[in-house]
Amino acid sequence: MNRVIKPSSENTQENAEDDPPDSLVLKNKNSTTARFQRAGLPSTLVRAVAKIKLEEPLKEMVSFFVAKNNYKKNNEISYKINRDNFQIKVSGCSEYLVNYPVGILSNLRRRAKEILLDNFIYTRTFPLILLNNNNNNTLLYKISEPLLKDFINYGLLKDLPRISDSAKIETKRLIENFNESQKNGSVIFKKPNRTEKILPLKETSEKLAVLSLSFGKDSLLSYGISREIGLDIYPVFINDMGKYNPNEFEIKKKIAESFSKEQKPVFILLDETDNLFRSKEMKEKIEELDGTNAMLTFALELTPLAYSHGAKYIIFGNERNLSNYFINKEGFRVYPSYDQSSIYMKRENQHLKKLTDGNIQILSLVEPIYNIAEMKILYHRYPELLKYVMSCSSKKLSNEKWCYRCPMCAKAFLYSVAVGGDPKKMGFRKNLFEMKYKNLYPVFTSEIERVYEKPPRVKEEESLAFYLALRNGQKGELIDLFKQKYLKRVEKKEKELREKYFGIHPSQILPPELKDKVLRIYEEELKELR
Repeated sequence: MNRVIKPSSENTQENAEDDPPDSLVLKNKNSTTARFQRAGLPSTLVRAVAKIKLEEPLKEMVSFFVAKNNYKKNNEISYKINRDNFQIKVSGCSEYLVNYPVGILSNLRRRAKEILLDNFIYTRTFPLILLNNNNNNTLLYKISEPLLKDFINYGLLKDLPRISDSAKIETKRLIENFNESQKNGSVIFKKPNRTEKILPLKETSEKLAVLSLSFGKDSLLSYGISREIGLDIYPVFINDMGKYNPNEFEIKKKIAESFSKEQKPVFILLDETDNLFRSKEMKEKIEELDGTNAMLTFALELTPLAYSHGAKYIIFGNERNLSNYFINKEGFRVYPSYDQSSIYMKRENQHLKKLTDGNIQILSLVEPIYNIAEMKILYHRYPELLKYVMSCSSKKLSNEKWCYRCPMCAKAFLYSVAVGGDPKKMGFRKNLFEMKYKNLYPVFTSEIERVYEKPPRVKEEESLAFYLALRNGQKGELIDLFKQKYLKRVEKKEKELREKYFGIHPSQILPPELKDKVLRIYEEELKELR
């Protein structure tokens, strides 16, 4: 029988109500809560944000306001559909391209493409509303109001604490900006509303899936599991860093070429829309705006590829760690990537079901397990995939796939040796247990920059990993430091830590037809470690 950890306040956060602390209550004039309820917000959060005026104001009133008072400046947002790509245009900025392999986009009818772009463009550009600090501009969309509008608004609202942390801006200030933009009618749609769905030309199959392959351990493990349980996989690499981090792209391009020859052909999809938020023409900037609702963006732009191949599933590598959070100084819950959490993914599927008439579903095969468990399974069950692993996305990359200067490199190295693996199989050439690498590990430093390393469970998981590395006979200055500072503490909690980080946790989005097969693999690989 598969041993699955049951939800409890001790080992899971899902059963805590998905609602920010009371400090997220916004004190503005009331408006209808129906749209938030349709978006799937829990009742307490609906009550908290119901005071934000989110209805679109009468367009005649807005037009009069703009024309007569010359107070608002319209930022027009439009698009152009070509044979194999589409372009997004924001007035005053460059055009941004999303380009598909030849023949993919043509598998959607023109009307379906337009509905797709209504939702994609709004998802991608709506965070620009936060730049409206002086209430002197309007996002004027030359599209119809998207079906997912309320869910997209919800995603941005829940992401404000993360943006606050990354950009060093008060969360309350961002909430006020969001509130003001809605109250003042700063979002206008020029085309009539649509009621159609995005439908495929042929039926989708539960035996086929598109895999978003980033070449991190999570997506490679997802590939190995998919192959083992009998899914026919179409791997796709989304190039969204080509201009922002060209060294990373060149390295991953070579990895993709090797993977295509030795495993499965990899489709490459070019997405330049991140660059909108870094544009020189964009006078005001807020760091990390491009990450909001990013997985929904990926799901939407991968839909034509899924429909082209008749695939029902779109697979992302969102592991258990991404459902963790921390509380910031203002009392808000901060998720490192809310759109990769189990809570968000579950609601995302509810809305994608409506938009695609049930033809598309996202899933994460690694949702029930933590980072260290992923690494153990990858090393033990799919060692042939280790040579493709690249988790570092530093701008300091040069000619190899590890920079040796960031927490991602340190984490990959540590978890490898913790599970008895050899980091050289992933291309490591340095021993990251030397003292000079101390500040790359949250367990040893309070000077944490990346939001991903801030949840308390990151230190817990790293403590267990250092303990296992010590037990495996690893040597080094940081092993000695761990032994001196934390060994006794971890020994007392060893059983609890093993249960948590090698446990199989509840899944929100694994479909029944796949769930038993996946959990059986996890049970086989992890039972001796708990």
